[in-house]
Amino acid sequence: MRSFRPLSWLLMIAVASPLAFSDVKRVDTSKASEAKAQAKPTELPPELQGRGPLTKQTRLELIRTLQAEFGFAKKLFPKGDKGLQLTTSGQISPDDQAIMMQVASNGPAARPGDKLQITDVVIKGGEIVFDINGGSKKKGHWYDHIEVGGGGGMAPIHQEKGVANPGCTLALVFPKYVPEMTTADVKKLLEPVIDFSVKSPTQAYLDTLPPKLKKSIENHQALVGMNKEMVIDALGRPPKRIRESDGNLDYEEWIYGQPPGDVQFVRFVNEEVIRVENIQVGGDKVVKTAREVKVNNVTGAATMIDANAPQTAAVATAPVEATQTAEAKKPAKAPTMRRPGEEPEDQKALGRNMPGELGSKPIPPGGSTQDPEWGTKPAQAPPATSPSTSQTSSPDAPLPGAGSLPPVDPK
Repeated sequence: MRSFRPLSWLLMIAVASPLAFSDVKRVDTSKASEAKAQAKPTELPPELQGRGPLTKQTRLELIRTLQAEFGFAKKLFPKGDKGLQLTTSGQISPDDQAIMMQVASNGPAARPGDKLQITDVVIKGGEIVFDINGGSKKKGHWYDHIEVGGGGGMAPIHQEKGVANPGCTLALVFPKYVPEMTTADVKKLLEPVIDFSVKSPTQAYLDTLPPKLKKSIENHQALVGMNKEMVIDALGRPPKRIRESDGNLDYEEWIYGQPPGDVQFVRFVNEEVIRVENIQVGGDKVVKTAREVKVNNVTGAATMIDANAPQTAAVATAPVEATQTAEAKKPAKAPTMRRPGEEPEDQKALGRNMPGELGSKPIPPGGSTQDPEWGTKPAQAPPATSPSTSQTSSPDAPLPGAGSLPPVDPK
């Protein structure tokens, strides 16, 4: 009996091993199915679920109605053959960083708020591919292959052969197949990137901005960091423009309003607002120099700066600012040939008792052989005498200051 026990154990292991391996395979297959389910690019919206594949008649209708359709870009479209992909759940690829790299190397096909056109529609497999503004592929004509010439050589009759179009492609990706749908359904799926509603280009651009910046433009407020297009949308075209320079800095200033009303000065450097100055009727002035908006010059995307940072500097009255401006524009000192510490010649000629006063050195007293120096004033006059003394004085008395001159002989 003991000899059969090892055999029974071996039989039990041999029977149980296939079951164990089958369980492992079931776990692996279940995990693979879950991963495959998660790898699905998208799910159809509820209104499109349960519909069959697209029919031939509907395909032709979609191509006919969507081709040459206009809309407004809600996202940056880069040039190139890579283009953008949009799933039915609203996921956009590639990411913003990759789009920025494509724009830096190839340029933009459409910026947020720009008007664009669908120039071609191709439905294949589980996606609809749209050509935006001409698409990205190099398109030619039959006459591109024709050349004319003689003994000197041949030359093509069409010189634009192989020129790249300034557009891109947009692919709308479905989970399995393109279901039966209408043109309105397709436009609704394209809403994350294209706006087909009827509006002005300004309104389409405002819809792409942050809410706070959009509100400032609607309230006609200029913020530091805006570009010229934003200022024109907020305040309109300026009635007056001035180009000035402050040292090595050249700037352009837009002036809105005229006194005695409110006047606003918007200063630009390199297409960016660096200073906003508001002068009110009472003379009070508010100057803003801290950046409030950051605009990407390549993509046109705008972001707001932290509002807790100091942004305004209030000035009491306009005369104070005028004084500061006068002091800032005071001319520099004229060049001189004097050594450091040497006094001017006019200061050397003046006396040391009262520096800076003309004639501070008195004339020498009477009888002195020293000639008075030019530019001096007479010595202090003697105290005035009474009228009686002047009347009783002798006519032969010498004049004051005559010194020891001999008397004149009457003969």
